[in-house]
Amino acid sequence: MTLEKMISELHYRSNIEKAVLQEIRKDEKLIEKIAETAYRGENFDFALCGHMPLTCLAVVTYLLLHKYDDYKSMGIPDGIVFDTFRDVSLRANLYYEKNGKVGVSKEDVIWFRHIMNIGIFQIGTLQFQPFEMIYLDEETLGEPYMTFTEEQKGLLPNDTPVLNCHIQKGADLRPRSVEASFQNAKLFFEKYFPTVQYKAFLCYSWLLYPPMLQHLSERSNIKQFAKNFSIIGSCHDPEQAIENLFGHGTGKGLPCDATFLQQLAFEHVELFGFACGIILI
Repeated sequence: MTLEKMISELHYRSNIEKAVLQEIRKDEKLIEKIAETAYRGENFDFALCGHMPLTCLAVVTYLLLHKYDDYKSMGIPDGIVFDTFRDVSLRANLYYEKNGKVGVSKEDVIWFRHIMNIGIFQIGTLQFQPFEMIYLDEETLGEPYMTFTEEQKGLLPNDTPVLNCHIQKGADLRPRSVEASFQNAKLFFEKYFPTVQYKAFLCYSWLLYPPMLQHLSERSNIKQFAKNFSIIGSCHDPEQAIENLFGHGTGKGLPCDATFLQQLAFEHVELFGFACGIILI
């Protein structure tokens, strides 16, 4: 895998692709040196986080060359590998739309640790992360947040293997696409992780918050997506919702219900929060 081929497969917008390639070619030895220790550090304080946004994007792109070999050593098909890697270009595009500069944020760098650890896979429209069940409650966090019944905790105890679902900006949440993603994910993890028995799909998201969902029409893709899950916990913490609805400048990549949800959040922020849902496998 060459650098040019990798950059081509990432589908950067043309100005981002040009800037990244120039940044790497300008001093490839320096990029290589930064890459060697990029993800060293504790408590997500990675060495790479201290660099400029364009340098961060260049180093992450450079690291994907090595990660490609790691994913392929597991037998992962190219389609899934590159779909997974394109989370980098998605976030680079969003960063450019918001800031007018080429790069990625510190938060993006931290998020990419999942790719560097071969710990996340894009399968269809959703991302899936091998995970262990965790309940974000006072027992876990040391302060009140969500509450869960003891019956629920007994059904799916802490540390049970689960597949954590993530929804990217602009994800296709039409029911057919979502159903295909879940079904293909089951087959994928049975094939490539045969020694682990995953018990459920897990999703912590603002898209699952019941008071908000009540205001969406039955035709809403978000509402149809949420219906896949049993909502087992929630709290009035609108931070993720507000960031997703208002935190990216142009509004591109938001759900198709975005305009309605933005207006609803502006008028009734109390209807937004964070929820936990599961789908037993």
